[in-house]
Amino acid sequence: MVRTIGLHLRLTTTLSDLIDKAIRQKSNVMQCFFILQETLSYVSFEEGELEACRQKIKENFKEVYLHASYWVNLAGMRNNGWRTFKREVELARQLGFSHVVIHPGSATGCKDRQEGIVYLSKALNRALEKYDDITIVLENTAHGKTSVGGDLEDFRALMALITEPHRIAFCLDTAHAYAYGYDVSTVQGLEDFITLVDSCVGLEKVRVLHLNDSEKELGSRIDKHATPGKGRIGLEALQRCMNHPKLQHASVLLELPVLEDAQEIELLDMVRSWDK
Repeated sequence: MVRTIGLHLRLTTTLSDLIDKAIRQKSNVMQCFFILQETLSYVSFEEGELEACRQKIKENFKEVYLHASYWVNLAGMRNNGWRTFKREVELARQLGFSHVVIHPGSATGCKDRQEGIVYLSKALNRALEKYDDITIVLENTAHGKTSVGGDLEDFRALMALITEPHRIAFCLDTAHAYAYGYDVSTVQGLEDFITLVDSCVGLEKVRVLHLNDSEKELGSRIDKHATPGKGRIGLEALQRCMNHPKLQHASVLLELPVLEDAQEIELLDMVRSWDK
């Protein structure tokens, strides 16, 4: 079976142009924000363009991931970005996106991280009740303190509060894990990390792997991706992670620093060559 492998693509012009770029890369999966890179404004569509995008998505991709904007903070007590999340998810549904990836957020205004997890669970339960045609994917994060989802045990606590836990999926980001303090660069560290993921959420719920290198050191709690092979994790460890027997079912997405198109394709081809 051919692995589902692609890139997170930056939205710089139109969504139609972004989709065409993914098609040229011969990807069967893509991920993007709905926020334009330069202006931080929302994507817009000319007459008929939205339906044309929907058709191209339907014809060319197995999976399409919206990455919710960083304005969404569903673990916050107030001003948590629910309206932004709702707007983005509803556009994703119109376009035929299959998944929406969100960072769990920070317990802003809460007395502690545990209270933030409760607020997050309420928002997710509301979303599950409202949307049944797109999969919500929670991503582990790099940060500590009030941020939810750096410590994988946060997800164990969260899932106990979810009304339909079977409908929540997970994304593992290797750079985030490493920056938080899980040493996925070593054989034993990766095994320990995978065992903990299985204990906290269940490996069958891991839908996608963000196969990223980290510019910052182990345990730095700083989220900064490096070009694969030029960071602290390294190519050998990334390949080992991608091909781990317990992660073979997960789709693979690279979230690269700003590179030339030719460099992106070279890295994409390299990772495709790892597929066993």
